[in-house]
Amino acid sequence: MPENGLNDGAAEASGSAHAGLPAEPPAGAKPEPGGAGPEPGRRSLRSLITARSGTRPIWWAPWLIAGFVFVVYLTLSLFRYLQLSPSSWDLGIFTEQVKQYAHLHAPVADVRGAGFNLLGDHFSPIVALIAPFFLIAPTPITLLVAQAVLAAVSVLPVTWVAAEKLGRRAGAAIGLAYGLSWGLQQMIDFDFHEIAFAVPLLAFSLAALVRGRYRGTVIWALPLVFVKEDQGFTVAAIGIVMIGTALWQAGRPGRAGSSRAAMLGGQFLLVWGMAWSVLAIAVIIPHFNPAHHYQYWSDGGTLSPGGHFSAGGSVAQFFTAWPTKLQTTLLLLLPTAFIALWSPLALIALPTIVLRFLATTTNFWGTQYHYNATVMTILFLAAIDAMGRFRNAPSQPSKSSWRTALNTAIERHGAVAMLAIAVALIFQFPLAGLWQPSTYRLSPHVAISRAAMADVPDGATVTTTLDLLAPLAARTDTFWIGNSGNPDTAYIVFDGTNSGYDPEPANIPSFIASQHPGVKYQVIYDAGDVWVFRRAGA
Repeated sequence: MPENGLNDGAAEASGSAHAGLPAEPPAGAKPEPGGAGPEPGRRSLRSLITARSGTRPIWWAPWLIAGFVFVVYLTLSLFRYLQLSPSSWDLGIFTEQVKQYAHLHAPVADVRGAGFNLLGDHFSPIVALIAPFFLIAPTPITLLVAQAVLAAVSVLPVTWVAAEKLGRRAGAAIGLAYGLSWGLQQMIDFDFHEIAFAVPLLAFSLAALVRGRYRGTVIWALPLVFVKEDQGFTVAAIGIVMIGTALWQAGRPGRAGSSRAAMLGGQFLLVWGMAWSVLAIAVIIPHFNPAHHYQYWSDGGTLSPGGHFSAGGSVAQFFTAWPTKLQTTLLLLLPTAFIALWSPLALIALPTIVLRFLATTTNFWGTQYHYNATVMTILFLAAIDAMGRFRNAPSQPSKSSWRTALNTAIERHGAVAMLAIAVALIFQFPLAGLWQPSTYRLSPHVAISRAAMADVPDGATVTTTLDLLAPLAARTDTFWIGNSGNPDTAYIVFDGTNSGYDPEPANIPSFIASQHPGVKYQVIYDAGDVWVFRRAGA
């Protein structure tokens, strides 16, 4: 098939091995379902020597794109933190969790609730991987850097496999479009969340699946179950797609070994994913939860225990607020120019989308927060798989002319379309803040708040408002003032302009006294409506 535009793979395939990429498949090779395609050949000794000798330049584009994504996302999240403007209490919760892991303690986060073990909320032991870095830099910024790194690293396998299948320029365009996709932007805009670990794991796993490297698919998918309890369902979906690939390959000449590998790997992932999700939801989380149950069952509606399940009720629940859910679905598909729909890999996103749309909590239905990040990764890999198969498909005169023309247009111009859509959507999502002066402006109130927090010694117990949770949680035992059942902590830091109370308390000392009857607190700091109280005798 002739090349033009971004699809210059034929001209660059000969040099791809020297960029750390396997050589591209021959133009007439038939693809496998799931994007397997012909098994990439092993690099010859000569190509290895040539690559190491430096006679051909390394392809730096993936690394530059990943570096750009890292800088952009760290800038956004860092200035949000410096402005003391969190979008939720999550950064404070995860800061305390990582701090506990760093000191080899159980992940008890008093921010979430007094004495609350976070393994009773979500099953996310993978967050402990940040703990060694937190020991070096004990600040919430460490978590923000880790999240930006994870997002940036996920760009590499996406770019590499796109370049392998479609050529370097197309690969770079798709990698940049993915790196700037609105799902990743929203994840970064949500301060910090454990789901950031799932993004690179999915990217490497599905990139291996697109290449037909089933062992790599399995290895990268295994840790997903330790990211969050629902990721086991995604792992199971990867297994189902691998099983479907194996069934499609069965009986094809020369594909028996590959078919067997896909079948065994798929069956293992199906069992592994389902087993861990069931174990986490039914056993581990209830064990650590104070009420000994999985509290998010309450979001299940008819699917929750005691929810009076009915097929009709579940269908109605799924289509509740359907305009919002339809808009979310279309926006999920838009960054790939809907090309992802041509690949079976898109089915891997179904567990996440279906569970969200079945939930009764409105937060799950839209485009806000972090919920769409993993779906974005899946759909971009699915689009690469589809375009690779279109490119390598032999011409079939029997096909209808419109379908042939559509496939050709997707194969030739899909990468340009994805990049153009990504650039257009930037103006609707958090990256638009990069060129707004308000993003970088620190108000005098921030300096006042930081001076107030400096009056609280390390290791003290402190109750505080939402905006001050994360910086205090890094070095104190921190409680959120909005929780009931908090103890009478040694210190209380209260931001009277951003306390979360509506209306704000008119007399803050009187308000604090009413919250702690019989306990005397004295004011040790009062400036700019930020107050620090110390308990008498503390």
